[in-house]
Amino acid sequence: MFNPPTLEDLQETRRANEKLVLSALDSKPEWVETELAKTTGLALSHLRAALASLLDQGRVRRLPGTGTRAVYGLADPGLADVPATPLTNDAKKVRDYLEGRADSALYMSEQLRMTREDIMTALSLLNAHGMVTCTFVGSLVIFRMKEVQALGTEQPAPAATGKKKQVA
Repeated sequence: MFNPPTLEDLQETRRANEKLVLSALDSKPEWVETELAKTTGLALSHLRAALASLLDQGRVRRLPGTGTRAVYGLADPGLADVPATPLTNDAKKVRDYLEGRADSALYMSEQLRMTREDIMTALSLLNAHGMVTCTFVGSLVIFRMKEVQALGTEQPAPAATGKKKQVA
């Protein structure tokens, strides 16, 4: 009997694929997507899923390539690899500040009257919980909160009114 993989199984596989990609990216500064697939032994779809997750985490950057070739390299947003312990007051403060906005660590430190080191510690903890994402604008790192997606929750069905739905 076939048992479909659980969400935990899929996440574990993605994390394992991410480790393969990160170790390959650590060996040289720039990788073309197809070379990366050959080196890691991952199918292109699995490689792209791992890259998308790593891009979202701010651990990988897409670099300028020639033509349509996708080129990737390691990115360092300056976040520490910390365990997902309960959120500290500083982490909650940064989380609340980032709701609905994106900002750099330096500007956040000015706005929240915290040291940049405290901001980075809080961001590292938020990242360990999978709550924060970052993008690079040149050498500037911009942080934002990930949008919460309700998995497995059903939306109530719209009430039947006897009218046809209008489609825009």
